[in-house]
Amino acid sequence: MEKANIGMKKIDYPDKGSTEFTSLVSEYKAIFPASDLVQMESDWLAWKQREGVILLLPETVEALLEADVSIVASVFARFKTLRRQIPLKTINPATGKKQRNPKLKELDEIFHYTKKYDRDIAGFFIDHANVLHISSCYYCETAYINVYQTTRRQFDIDHFIPKEKCPILGLSLFNFVPSCQVCNSRIKLAKEIGRNQSEYEKFNPAGEHYDFDKYVTVHLRMRSGCKHNFNNPSAYYIYFRCKDGFRKEVNFFHLTERYEFHKLEAIRIKKLREQYPKSAIRKIASLLKVSDASVEEDLFHEQYLQNNNRCFAKLTSDMLK
Repeated sequence: MEKANIGMKKIDYPDKGSTEFTSLVSEYKAIFPASDLVQMESDWLAWKQREGVILLLPETVEALLEADVSIVASVFARFKTLRRQIPLKTINPATGKKQRNPKLKELDEIFHYTKKYDRDIAGFFIDHANVLHISSCYYCETAYINVYQTTRRQFDIDHFIPKEKCPILGLSLFNFVPSCQVCNSRIKLAKEIGRNQSEYEKFNPAGEHYDFDKYVTVHLRMRSGCKHNFNNPSAYYIYFRCKDGFRKEVNFFHLTERYEFHKLEAIRIKKLREQYPKSAIRKIASLLKVSDASVEEDLFHEQYLQNNNRCFAKLTSDMLK
């Protein structure tokens, strides 16, 4: 069986350019009535003409809806260059208080997500939950996100690039990340992960090249001065080893602290591994006349967790390395 994407995994979209991918994007775009698209295109073009940014942001509404992660990152990087011209906040002349920039509010209305398209977009992810293997949070993998009663969802849909900071990406398919409420509503909020175009692309789980699993490993370490004793959990702590800048994502979502709460699961796996080393597994497999891999899977369920996107799939895999 092909190994599934594990870790704080990328969203399992069909391969770009495939019939399945084209069909999925078409189904998403069908959310928006033709008359709405015509009006949105007209309003978006008029806004760009008023602000003199057509050359900076040549993308049409339709192009933004289906923009891949590299384009999403590029659009946001370019949009940020407008901050001096169009800051997020302005002073209300009547009250003297800060308010959202009226020019951004115009974009909020053009790319209207909340209380207009949000329910239909949520429905799209509900309808495709099985195809996309939506099961655990794409940011932390500590919480299950699922659909129940066929029409209800127990997950948030996060805007990877916050719509508050870049309204024109508020409806972009590959700017959405199904996530748990802790990651979306308590940690991420309207903050972006990363500081530049390269990082916006690198840290987006909707990207085809997103590879948290390659650059991050979870370790169970022993505290200084302590002795190896699985019956003493306080002797151990969780450590994330990061490469290629992924420390930024680990710190952003407070993964070290959050996984420390689940340290007992890491200890359980390590203890089981110690009780059943490779040599013991070979003996059991020989006695049962089955493969070593079959015994290993019965003990640790590593492939089951990976292939079904279960919580702590990466933790399990890393503890067994």
